[in-house]
Amino acid sequence: MKRAIFFVLLLLTGSLLLSQNLVTNPGFETWDRTDKPTGWTNTQGCLQESVVVMSGNFSCRQEGTTSSRDLGQRIIVKPSTHYRFSFLYKTDPGTTGNGCRVWCSWLDNSQTVIDDPVLHSGFMKSENWLKYEEPVTSPDGAGYFYLLVRTLSNSVTYWDDFIFEEDIVSTDNETTIEEIKIYPNPAHNYLIISNIQNIQHIDIQSITGNVVWEGDFHGEDSATIPVAGMVNGIYFIKIKSAGEYYLRKFIKKSNL
Repeated sequence: MKRAIFFVLLLLTGSLLLSQNLVTNPGFETWDRTDKPTGWTNTQGCLQESVVVMSGNFSCRQEGTTSSRDLGQRIIVKPSTHYRFSFLYKTDPGTTGNGCRVWCSWLDNSQTVIDDPVLHSGFMKSENWLKYEEPVTSPDGAGYFYLLVRTLSNSVTYWDDFIFEEDIVSTDNETTIEEIKIYPNPAHNYLIISNIQNIQHIDIQSITGNVVWEGDFHGEDSATIPVAGMVNGIYFIKIKSAGEYYLRKFIKKSNL
């Protein structure tokens, strides 16, 4: 079962790298009712789905009939801070409407909108699972991020694997986590890591925190990791080099 993940990585140089998914029940694995996923405060038309899923046991199936339906929750944030926001979605092949869209806002500590919308996408439709990902920065005075996605009228959307996490990297030297190349993403048979020096150890963890692959290295500057046997879904890859740890995410997806 999927759940919110906390990774605390202690660097050899003494600095700390923390990656924490702030979304409550990000993969819809727990439900108060079949029409109410735990932790989500706005669940219009959201039904427990066990067949069309990206990973884990369930996703949210949301149908917009004659009007749009919203899915959302409020997330506590710090002002003037960088975050990463992503999720997986697909629309039903029978969708005749415009699909779905993103409509998120920043709120102050009294939960009043201070910038609306901070994240406003166009119409989104895909008959295959597709990843939406955007970096966002909270404005001064922000106390909450209102995560809101919407299924439009005459459309059916499946939602899964939401992530909203603070973008924190080591400040010990000029090498940052964004400079490391990890590809292809989604990965099918192999995952390649490059543009990094002196790799010592790599492990890959599922979204539930289970280690599904690990290996020791001897100072290489690249690595190729077999992933064909892994279950489709989101994974975290932790890389130890000389004096630092790095944390990235990737999607495993089988060739169709």
